[in-house]
Amino acid sequence: MISAFLKPMLPTLSEELPTGEEWVYEVKYDGFRCLLYWDHSNIIMTSRNGHQLHHIFPEVPTYLKHYKDKLNHLFPLLLDGELCILENPFKASFEQIQKRGRLKQTDRISQASKSYPSSFCAFDLLASEGKYIYHELFLKRKEKLAHVFEKMDVDLNQIMPASQMNFIPFSTDKKLIEDRVRSHKSEGIVAKNIRNKWIAGNRTNHWIKVKNLKYSTFILMGYDTENGFFHVGVIKDSQITFVGLFSHGISSEEKEALIQIVKKNQSGRSGALIMIEPSLCVELSFLEIYKEQLRQPRFYRFRFDLNWEDCTWENLQKNS
Repeated sequence: MISAFLKPMLPTLSEELPTGEEWVYEVKYDGFRCLLYWDHSNIIMTSRNGHQLHHIFPEVPTYLKHYKDKLNHLFPLLLDGELCILENPFKASFEQIQKRGRLKQTDRISQASKSYPSSFCAFDLLASEGKYIYHELFLKRKEKLAHVFEKMDVDLNQIMPASQMNFIPFSTDKKLIEDRVRSHKSEGIVAKNIRNKWIAGNRTNHWIKVKNLKYSTFILMGYDTENGFFHVGVIKDSQITFVGLFSHGISSEEKEALIQIVKKNQSGRSGALIMIEPSLCVELSFLEIYKEQLRQPRFYRFRFDLNWEDCTWENLQKNS
């Protein structure tokens, strides 16, 4: 029996994409990882953690019901993909999908599905005709997934932001994908080994993800002794404004040295937070700015060559 939910296989994070004839590349979208189960009577969408999503994003099941007669000979189907709200063919809105995901009231969900419709961006097929096929090689699974989308008259080579179903194509051209991701400010790239088999709950090195990171410089504002995070900010409207905190990416030696600098130059305390007068700049990588805060900031290097007054909101906007 085909289950409506399997614990998803996950990619391994890397700083570089693998190369070679056995690797292909897909754009990575920023949304909710989602498994879509479809049989003669149900369409069930579940998140990475097993939470049901089809009631919150009803526009996807509504769209699929128009194609039931064309696809019922393939039921039950189980698709793997990313549930997104697309800004353009290669970038999804993290902010809008988060807002949609928090809605509970039926009338608000109905209105949001019209104002900010979602799209199920499918990149794998796990079951077809009532049989699991995740043990088959990637190219075979992708071929069968393409067949499903052809039955729905979906363009296999073009992502349509207004469509509730999209097929994620792969490319053997690494540079082409990198250029698309950079120019469209996509979340990143997933490299997939063409011989990979889908294994539930496994974090595999046959899928490698590389994030499309941005870099900018920030003023060190302080250190929280309770949670071990450093606070950073930039100059905005003539004052230093907090924009995020970091703890990852810095070596234990660098972290200890930085803590000592903060303690020796502290200007005051606020609970567990040791504050410091503006003087030291650090360069961080981050995914994007969300609600004027850094998403996934990570220490990259110290910038002793910069004046803290150069760390401005305007420069941050340019770099992001």
